[in-house]
Amino acid sequence: MKRKGLHKPTIEDVIELSGLETLHPGGFALTRRTAELADLKPGIKLLDVSCGRGTQSVFYAKEYGVEVVGLDLSEEMIQTASDKVKNAGVEKLVMLKLGDSQQLPFEDNFFDVAINECAVGIPDDPQKVLDEMVRVTKPGGVIAIHESTWRKKIPDAEKDEISERYGTTPFEYEEWIAMLQKAGVHDIVTEFDEWSRPEMFWKIRNDRDVPHHSEIFTRSEMTQIINTILQQYGDQGIQTVMQNQKIFFDAVLDGKLGYCLFKGLKK
Repeated sequence: MKRKGLHKPTIEDVIELSGLETLHPGGFALTRRTAELADLKPGIKLLDVSCGRGTQSVFYAKEYGVEVVGLDLSEEMIQTASDKVKNAGVEKLVMLKLGDSQQLPFEDNFFDVAINECAVGIPDDPQKVLDEMVRVTKPGGVIAIHESTWRKKIPDAEKDEISERYGTTPFEYEEWIAMLQKAGVHDIVTEFDEWSRPEMFWKIRNDRDVPHHSEIFTRSEMTQIINTILQQYGDQGIQTVMQNQKIFFDAVLDGKLGYCLFKGLKK
C-alpha cells in the first residue's frame, strides 16, 4: 500500500508542522516497556531507526547506559537530535547518522538490538525496513517495533483513506507478524490491547499529560499551527486537517485502529 498524498496535510504532517516535541502513542511508558523487553543494559549496541529529534536515543543512553546509533532521513531532525544529545551530556554514548531506514548504511550483524518506534509504516516499503533492521542485527539479537495496527476487519478502501489521512500505513496484527517472520524474526511476543486504549493515543506529549485528544495542543499552539497550515496549504488545508482529525479520532474511538508492541529475536 502506497499513500498517494491525496489528503495532505496528514495527521503526521500537522504534528511535524507544529515544531513541538511529540512522542508516539503510549509516550515514555511505551518506550520504557520496549527497553525492558529488549533487556537493555550497558555495553549493548543499539540502533534507533528513524530516531527523529533524538528523544528516545537520549532516553536509552541515559536510563540504560547503552551505546546508541540514531538514524534518520531528515537533516533537520538529525541536527535537532544532535543538540539534544549535547544538552543531555551523552555524546560518548549516542552517535547520530543521516540515512534511509529502507537502506541502512551499516554492515551485517553489527547491532545487538534494533528498535523502531512508530516509523516502520511511514516509508513506501515497510517490509524493506524490517528486512534491513534484521540484516544489521546480530544473530540472536533483539528486534523491537511498535506500530499502528488495525483492530477490526474493515474494507480496504476505508483502510486506504484512513492511512492517507493519518500519514502512515497501519497493518493488521497478522500482517505485522507475517512481515516480521519474513524478515527473519522469531520468538515474537506482543502487547496489543494495553496500548490500544484511546487514551494511550493521546499521550504523545513529553512535557505534560494529555487526557483527551482535544487537549493535545494548547489554544496558542493550535493558533500557530493553523497559521502555518494557512501559509502552506491555504483554506483548503484547514478543511482537510479538520476532516483528517475527525476520521482518525473516530477510527481510534470506534476500536478500528489500535497500537501494538512487537519484540522478537533474529534467527
